Amino acid sequence: MGLYLIKVTTCLAIFIVFYKLVLENESMHTFKRYYLISSLIAASLIPAILFTEYIYITPEPVLNIYVSEINSDEIPAFSKKTDYLTPTLWTIYGLGVLIFGCKFCSNLFKISIRIRRNPKINYDRSIHVLLEERLSPHTFFNFIFLNKQKFEAHEIPEEVLLHEQAHAVQKHSLDVLFIELMQVILWFNPFIYFFKRAIKLNHEFLADQAVLQKGAELSNYQKILLAFSSNATETQLANAINYSSIKKRFTIMKKTTSKKAIWLRSLLVLPMFALALYGFSESEIIQIDKSLENSTSSNLSLKNLQVQKSDSIRYKYIEKPNAPNIQDIANWKNSFKYALWIDGKHTSNKELENYKLSEFAHYSSSFIYDNARSDQFPQPYQVSLFTKNKFKKLFTTNDRELNIHINKAAQILVQGELVSVLGLKQHLSKLNTDLSKEEKSEIVRGFIHVRLETPKQVVKNVSNILEEYGCVTIDIVGEKEQQDGATKTQLIAYNTIARKYNEMNTSTMRIKKGEVDQMTYLYSIMTDDQKKKAEAFPDLPPMPEPPMPPSPQRVGKGEVSAIPAPPTPPKTPKTPKSPLDHVLEMAKKDANFYYEGKSITSDEAI
Repeated sequence: MGLYLIKVTTCLAIFIVFYKLVLENESMHTFKRYYLISSLIAASLIPAILFTEYIYITPEPVLNIYVSEINSDEIPAFSKKTDYLTPTLWTIYGLGVLIFGCKFCSNLFKISIRIRRNPKINYDRSIHVLLEERLSPHTFFNFIFLNKQKFEAHEIPEEVLLHEQAHAVQKHSLDVLFIELMQVILWFNPFIYFFKRAIKLNHEFLADQAVLQKGAELSNYQKILLAFSSNATETQLANAINYSSIKKRFTIMKKTTSKKAIWLRSLLVLPMFALALYGFSESEIIQIDKSLENSTSSNLSLKNLQVQKSDSIRYKYIEKPNAPNIQDIANWKNSFKYALWIDGKHTSNKELENYKLSEFAHYSSSFIYDNARSDQFPQPYQVSLFTKNKFKKLFTTNDRELNIHINKAAQILVQGELVSVLGLKQHLSKLNTDLSKEEKSEIVRGFIHVRLETPKQVVKNVSNILEEYGCVTIDIVGEKEQQDGATKTQLIAYNTIARKYNEMNTSTMRIKKGEVDQMTYLYSIMTDDQKKKAEAFPDLPPMPEPPMPPSPQRVGKGEVSAIPAPPTPPKTPKTPKSPLDHVLEMAKKDANFYYEGKSITSDEAI
């Protein structure tokens, strides 16, 4: 909420400064009227606009979850944390709204009393309300308030009546009511008062322009305005002649803006609004995997993820937990809006009352589109919560002994995966995430396996990374402590991969980069004798250059996506479908499912 108000204030500041510098002194009053009203609306809406960017990805699916570091041990239980600042600020805001709202209603009441209690005369498209009070002429919608004594004595010039008639005909009171309501809601925002003054002043420009267009003589009209404004009393909700703005009005009356200048200044508004929209709106990026594009739900349950983890999806583990806060828990108690899972089991939202905030280590939340909601889960959002023990069991990778191999070409092999020196740090950050740095310094050991030809600087860099990571010991294992060439285990791994690719048809060969990297590394550390006895290195076709990804297309909220459907993939030899793929395909066709002779739903089958 605080960020939203800051953005609204910044937008209002930009729009009013642009108006003062570029538009206010120009004779284009109708355009300025709509600009001011549109600026108020735009400043309120732009920070709330959410642009969703859909990006189609072609590699094998990767589940990435990026979260901020939160130490849930330091978060107190519900009963121990009291937030005094938020209710205090809301109380102050509410009092301000109440005061300004009462003032607004009071002014409306006073105008309605004047209309009811004073004589009225129908005149053209307006109604003259004759007052006993000595107030300056002013207008509220089609009611023109005039001093009865001066009106009956014909002491009110025709130009003044034309001026007030212009206010009535052009419905300036609508603008005044709008800005007054905005002031009630945003009473604390200083730029609202700048807009209020600019709107009322522009109303006077419009009325003056209407009088002069009907043939009034300029110098005579200016003298009349001075006479009527010197002792004028301004009313809050009505349009009245104001002495403080007379000098500027006289200047604008004499000024004429060419059509070319009007067009140029009007066009400048468009890039300003576009920049505000770009700078202060919200945006999110959603990656759509082509293989899962037609999935029936935008959220996968824990059971689905576990099945797919062992099937075709390469799973990347969460690096750090995303712990909820008190406000999150309060929101999730709404069973009409949120469907809730705790440790992978669907549960009642009231169950949250049985937990302390510090018991939860991580959560994920997803929006469910209308066509993916079911009778069992009609809520628009689904939330999965994990306690500390369950989180450690499901989402951490433990490897207390880190073996890093470096060959003479400075290639680094970690857990069968080739990484660069720069990428080693990121790779290690995904390991042993259940341990703090202090715990790592007591448990985790690092081994750097090198050869005589291994560059010393690379070894030093790797050693520094392991030290920063927090290993209790870092051992550099040289050739004297190693077998000559690859070990038996490494030879078996190489022969298995090489035999697999040698048995493939080169025209239909499907290459996995990770396997080729591992095979290449193992071959590079083998002795000449080992190479002769081992499986021949496969004759691999050159790796194709990856296609350039299409530029991301932005889709506004509520708009229909113009992203074309993905092209039909080339035909490849048929491979057996996994049980999960088959069930998903049949579920889309509304098939009936049976388990041990008993009918079950498609969700249960999946």
